[in-house]
Amino acid sequence: MNMQIRSPWIAMPLAVLLLAFTTVIEAGDKARSKLPTISDIAETTDGFGTLYAALQAAGLEATFDGKRHFTVFAPTDEAFDELLGELGLTADQLLANTELLTAVLKYHVTRGDRYSGSLLAAGALKMLDGNTTSTSVTEDGAMINDAAITAVDIRASNGVVHVINKVLVPPGLL
Repeated sequence: MNMQIRSPWIAMPLAVLLLAFTTVIEAGDKARSKLPTISDIAETTDGFGTLYAALQAAGLEATFDGKRHFTVFAPTDEAFDELLGELGLTADQLLANTELLTAVLKYHVTRGDRYSGSLLAAGALKMLDGNTTSTSVTEDGAMINDAAITAVDIRASNGVVHVINKVLVPPGLL
C-alpha cells in the first residue's frame, strides 16, 4: 500500500512537527551529554569510594565511562562493609579477587536506561552477567532482590544510577 500525502496543508504541519520533535531530541541529547558518566558519579560521590575502587580493580571503569547506556544499582560503602564482614574479607582482599569482583559488579548492571517506574513495573531484570534479579515494592520500599533502593533516577550521560543499601551477590556465587 503506497500512501502519499498530496495536500501541502497536511504535509507542512507534519514536516514542522517532525522537525520540532527532532530538535527536542537533539537538545535533550546535548544536555545529557554534559552530565557526568556513571564512572564519574562513582568517583566523585561521597559514599561510593569502594564501588569506584572495585570498578578500577575489575577493569570496568572504562566500560562505564563510555557511550553505551547502562542502569547501575550502586551499593554504598556501608553495603560493601557489610558484605566484607559476612565474607570475612578485607577490602584489599576483595579488590584483589578480580574474578569474584567482576561477577559481583556485573550483577549490579542492566543494559539501557531503566528509570524507577519501569524497573519496578518490570518485576524482573536481566543483568549484565546473564542472571535475573527481581524488583518489587514492599512495606520496606522499592527493592531489588533483598536490597532496598534508597535513591533513584540519578541521570548520567551514559545511563541511570540507583543507590542500594546492600551488595547483590549473583546466585550460586558464594
